[in-house]
Amino acid sequence: MATATTHSQPPPHVIRHLRDNADVFAEKVFGDVLWSKQREVLQSVSRHSRTAVKSAHGVGKSWVAAHAVIWFLATRRPAEVLTTAPTWRQVERILWKEIKLAWGRAVPDIQALGVCLTTELKFGDGHAAYGLSTDDPGRFQGIHSPHLMVVVDEAAGVASSIFDAIATLGTGGEYRELLIGNPTSTDGRFYAAFQNAEALGYNCISIPADETPNFTGEPVPHKVARNLVTPQWVAERAVEWGAESTLYRARVDAEFPDGDEDNILVPLSWVQAACDRKPMGSDTKRQMGLDVARFGQDACSVAGRVGYDLCLLESLPGSTGTLEVAAWARNHALAFLKRHGGPVLVCVDEGYNPGIVDILRATPDDGIRYEPVSFGSTASDTEQHSNRRNEMLWGLRELFRSGNAEPDIAITATGPCVERLKAQVSSMRFGYDARLRPKVESKDDMKKRGLPSPDEGDAVALAFAATSEPDMWL
Repeated sequence: MATATTHSQPPPHVIRHLRDNADVFAEKVFGDVLWSKQREVLQSVSRHSRTAVKSAHGVGKSWVAAHAVIWFLATRRPAEVLTTAPTWRQVERILWKEIKLAWGRAVPDIQALGVCLTTELKFGDGHAAYGLSTDDPGRFQGIHSPHLMVVVDEAAGVASSIFDAIATLGTGGEYRELLIGNPTSTDGRFYAAFQNAEALGYNCISIPADETPNFTGEPVPHKVARNLVTPQWVAERAVEWGAESTLYRARVDAEFPDGDEDNILVPLSWVQAACDRKPMGSDTKRQMGLDVARFGQDACSVAGRVGYDLCLLESLPGSTGTLEVAAWARNHALAFLKRHGGPVLVCVDEGYNPGIVDILRATPDDGIRYEPVSFGSTASDTEQHSNRRNEMLWGLRELFRSGNAEPDIAITATGPCVERLKAQVSSMRFGYDARLRPKVESKDDMKKRGLPSPDEGDAVALAFAATSEPDMWL
């Protein structure tokens, strides 16, 4: 008859040491090698009720959070751990992916304690970790445990109502809270944690890219270094986003934005919210924007929207010839028509290459109409805007601003062009002219600040621009 496998209990002093030191737990239970900032975060979670971590991209913040979740659950009984993020996709595919990977590397004695499901790590009744969505603050209320931990991933994007609900937790017993994410917003609890750390009780940690081993030379195994941000990636982002851009500051320098909605066209938090948002509204207008490069170092960009959903954003090098750009744009328009139906209106920037509209119109396609638009032309509402460019960009800002009269923009397009869009519109400043009309920063002024041309931003503005073709949609 087979004998049941037994698991020896570590001595009490070893149990206490693992309970009080999450970094040691990670090394002993998972066999991991920690680098200095990872150790600092896990030590903070071990010794402080509240920890907030703002970090660059690619420093392994969700990896650290996953280890903290398992540590807390495995060293307390009973215990509960709640995890959340701005969207369910982030809950399931980012943090819980890391939790499942870590669980698979745990020593057998720990794995014998419970079972890891898609978004739940269950040790028994009232003793579990689980992911929660942020669509209902009520989910976070009425949860009680002698040992309770809350982990908020990408904390800058979580609504204040969720943090208000979280604030009702931890009123008795042991409590731990870990907020992690890129510092993309100057609103909300995450930002407040760093501005008022002592008053709110947070131990705050920053992890910029240049403090990671691939920059500092801190010795780590190759398998650790290959998963961390590299100097090459940072150099590429400096060119693509601009080293002075808000996105670069957030995802490379781990710094909160300098500006806010009073002087930035579209704050980074607004753009990120659009990327996290599901499309809303019943409007099915199909409109595209084509921004033609001014100089060779700029880009030709095409954007497409169905209603308020930005579902297409692609770019070509500005050195591409006119005929090639026209063919590329037409192919995108045809594919857009085939996928989303028609009619499709394509607004084409004619400021620096007026002939491209004639080329596109020379080969007419049923269901597609090309309309030239000049950014420097007169605004349709001269009382409110000095020219067409200001009018279109300000209209784009209003669509990103939650609470406007129309449904908010949702961005379902993905890829590097969307990241460039974020960098561009969140770095573009505005002021006011003598008639108190909004005046958006020019491309030349942006370039003087070391920022690239906002080509993707202009294409999106064209895609959402009000047009002179109202009958087209009837």
